[in-house]
Amino acid sequence: MSGVKGQRVALFGGTFDPIHNGHIVLARELAARLQLDRVILMPTFVPPHKIKAQMAPAIDRVEMCRLACAPYPELTVSELEVNRRGASFTVLTLEELHCQLPQAELFLFVGADMFLTLGTWHRFADIAKLATICAVPRDDVPTAALRSYAEELAAVGARCVIEEIATPRISSTDIRERACAGQSLDGLVPAAVAAYIEARQVYAAERTYQSADEQYVEILRGRLTPKRFRHSLAVADQAVHLAELYGADKEKAYTAGLLHDILKDTDGDSQLQIFKDFDILLDAVEQQAPKLWHAHAGAVFLEHILGVHDTDILQAVRYHTTGRAGMTLPEIVLYLADFTSADRDYPDVEVMRELSERDMDAAMLYALEYTVKDLEEQGRPVHPDTLACLNEYRERVGGANG
Repeated sequence: MSGVKGQRVALFGGTFDPIHNGHIVLARELAARLQLDRVILMPTFVPPHKIKAQMAPAIDRVEMCRLACAPYPELTVSELEVNRRGASFTVLTLEELHCQLPQAELFLFVGADMFLTLGTWHRFADIAKLATICAVPRDDVPTAALRSYAEELAAVGARCVIEEIATPRISSTDIRERACAGQSLDGLVPAAVAAYIEARQVYAAERTYQSADEQYVEILRGRLTPKRFRHSLAVADQAVHLAELYGADKEKAYTAGLLHDILKDTDGDSQLQIFKDFDILLDAVEQQAPKLWHAHAGAVFLEHILGVHDTDILQAVRYHTTGRAGMTLPEIVLYLADFTSADRDYPDVEVMRELSERDMDAAMLYALEYTVKDLEEQGRPVHPDTLACLNEYRERVGGANG
């Protein structure tokens, strides 16, 4: 794909689950008003702010977009985010489009509700540099609110366009429910899309969809190296095993095990940006120890980007590297699972595995002493949370033995 100087191209992203007539009217009308050469509809692989267990597979959502756009030369469909197979950050997509279309002027279509949150988006300053941001009011988000926020964004360098466009009041949720019930979709989606939904039974009640964990696996596959990906799967399996032994929640243990290293292979600058975006202050030791960042940044990423709000999972991920005084059972399960997963091969791993099978407290003490000794031998700082946790287990295990 090569950019033509002066070409005006818009990115219109979304789940498109399914694409409907409202999307088409909006895309075509904005293209006309803004004199755009092309609007690129881009289905997300996994939406960043909400993971839905009942989302139609990406292959179906892409194909429905293609069918809907076929009659209109100004509308095209891209699989860029689907092929990336990870959480869909708008800034990454815009950067890639800029590389593909270096001479084009880029525009970004944003839903009215999402427009009002733009200032909190990942690397928003870079988004503002890359594209002019366009939004259309709707009943619950009036023009005045959009224009007022656009002025705030303009003050920090963003270029915004607010256009009043009458679009059909259509709900994707309603379409899915009607399709599931076998009801007509006339007037809601293009005829070709309706035929596809019926033929493929895209929203049939008996159809099996990906669970949240299955979607997390696909996110990890796109974000981690093969070795780190295998490790995450191994930790998830070991976490379930230890949860069974210790009486913890197995489903939460599996999810925490999957996600604990989600940012392990993410570069340091990107992790620091996450801390900045969500006003996270690093303590003195964390500032000097980049290897600790992925746990803290990972918990922030899970909560604010992937929409994970289970405190047990978030805290387990947050403290799986340092530990802390007063660790909860889910935190202990993940901490030990990370030490004893099937892929681990450090010298004392068999000792750790044997301890974790019979004595949780003794296993924690051994793991903490091993960690502190290793850090001290490398001349690396030991986090106060780790020391506090170590002292707690020394007292607990020592008292039990005494």
